[in-house]
Amino acid sequence: MKSAYTWLSIAIAFEVIGATFMKYSNGFTQWGPSLIVILSYAIALLFYIFLTKDHELGIINALWSGGGTVIIAVAGIVLFQESTSLSKFLAIFLIVIGIVGLNTKSRYREKGEETI
Repeated sequence: MKSAYTWLSIAIAFEVIGATFMKYSNGFTQWGPSLIVILSYAIALLFYIFLTKDHELGIINALWSGGGTVIIAVAGIVLFQESTSLSKFLAIFLIVIGIVGLNTKSRYREKGEETI
């Protein structure tokens, strides 16, 4: 199970790199950042596809997209001085709560099942 979180973290990291460099690619007019976007998303999708082979699609997708969304939103605020508001921080917090909730083991699970 730990390895699934490791691979998921790598997939999220590459998604975040790709999304961040979208801003630097200036609408795919800058070749260097554009290449980083394409390669980063290709690697992220590769890890994502391998993870969905042996784990629940809904859980992996929610963790991948939710985790990436939180990190990208924070990166936008820090790197690009994007707007902040109480509602934006509340929304980010709710996504984090959702991620934690998806990783909480249900007491109704059968013995030996993994959540991810």
